[in-house]
Amino acid sequence: MLTVLTGEFDTQPAAFAYLLQEAGRYGLTFDLADVDVIQSARTVRLAHYFRPAIVARIEALMGAADTVIVVRPSALTTRRDFPGSGSDLRLLGRFAGQIIEAEQDLTWP
Repeated sequence: MLTVLTGEFDTQPAAFAYLLQEAGRYGLTFDLADVDVIQSARTVRLAHYFRPAIVARIEALMGAADTVIVVRPSALTTRRDFPGSGSDLRLLGRFAGQIIEAEQDLTWP
């Protein structure tokens, strides 16, 4: 299951910074590699994780928000109360998805 958050941020770095700040309020640390902040080409980028019906549901749930954050299973996803009330982040839900890792070819011809 992948956790999906949403919010309104001017830039991706601003969204990452806010996420780090909010995690700190809960004493949580996480690897930024476990988070994908998506602001442009949302439908295409979400399709890397989710089936079309789930992408459409996420888009509908976002409302006017301009940023969607996909979080892999990590310290952030262990707290059911994250993000808390008063946060600029909103939990959209946990959705069945997939993570496709790029293969690394460490051989040199």
